[in-house]
Amino acid sequence: MASVTRYGPADPGLIVEALEGSGTQTFKAGDLLKFSSGTVVIATAGAIDAIACNDATGTANTKLPVEIISNDAFYVATYKASATAQTLVGAVLDFTFTAGAHTLDESGATTDVICYGFSDAVGTTSGKLLVKFIHAAGLQA
Repeated sequence: MASVTRYGPADPGLIVEALEGSGTQTFKAGDLLKFSSGTVVIATAGAIDAIACNDATGTANTKLPVEIISNDAFYVATYKASATAQTLVGAVLDFTFTAGAHTLDESGATTDVICYGFSDAVGTTSGKLLVKFIHAAGLQA
């Protein structure tokens, strides 16, 4: 299952072709990516530019479709297992970056998204959150 997905209308957002980074990339469709030296690689704290539309091939410079993060769009992401999602509405959250399993928490390492709601039943742990990116690294001035 995708780490992060766009929420709402059928409009997929801005999809562009990007070159995959070094041959050791392991990101999965739905993982957060950043641009590095003209290629896309799995995102790390503080740098979020796009969402992978396909899994990495493991071959450097392979063209892959990616969705550029929009500060105006809503996305759905999973919260870590230790708390219930409904307590987080209005909170500023951070991503923990793990290929195939980017999750949200409140570690304070970055300020990636604001939580606007939740989509799972009240009391669900590791629930899905409706979020909006505060900033995407590629969109900052």
